Amino acid sequence: MMKRTVLCYGDSNTWGSIPRWEDSDLPSERYDENTRWTRVAQRQLGDAYELIEEGLGGRTTIYSPANAPWKNGKDYLLPCLMSHRPIDLVVIMLGTNDLHLSHRLEEEDLGKGIRELIEIIQANKKPGRNVEPPKILVLAPIEVRPSDPKGRVKVYDNFYREWGAYLSKQYPRVYKAIADEYGCYFLNAADYAQPGPGDGVHFTPESHVALGQAVAEKIRGIFE
Repeated sequence: MMKRTVLCYGDSNTWGSIPRWEDSDLPSERYDENTRWTRVAQRQLGDAYELIEEGLGGRTTIYSPANAPWKNGKDYLLPCLMSHRPIDLVVIMLGTNDLHLSHRLEEEDLGKGIRELIEIIQANKKPGRNVEPPKILVLAPIEVRPSDPKGRVKVYDNFYREWGAYLSKQYPRVYKAIADEYGCYFLNAADYAQPGPGDGVHFTPESHVALGQAVAEKIRGIFE
């Protein structure tokens, strides 16, 4: 039986960042392999699949943060696809970091990034198998919430507070429509995951497990 290769392309919630309660200059800490949703999905799917973790903290869809332009998800996508080929499925969960750029996004901007990433994947056959582009599973990211008062309250400020929270809740609707338009699969991460109270952005451990199980079921349905 041919092993299926699945590339999971995302930000810190794909990398597995543990929510912090205090600001720190130290690098983020990462959930272990028993917790991260990508590893949970891998165990659920078994040896017939290989899930590649491609998460980067702060990664956007198509925008270049002023202090870290290398976090632009569009710039790295094609090289990433080519380095891991042949790929059967790309799972994309990006968009949260688009909401705390130096310029404020408007509601009509929400779908621009994921649309461009889908078009890059579908326009390139070499990364796929049998000269066909990889299939795509779009995950709408979870909502942004205020942290606990004892947590990192300034994180919410960086997301333009109520405006960023409002936009984050629109992702499922916007991403589902775009996924349908381009013939992609879709899953709403917020149906299974929620942010921890420490910062209001990063997954709780239970969220990783629940999302990993849901993604595994979705992937199995795509191929089996």
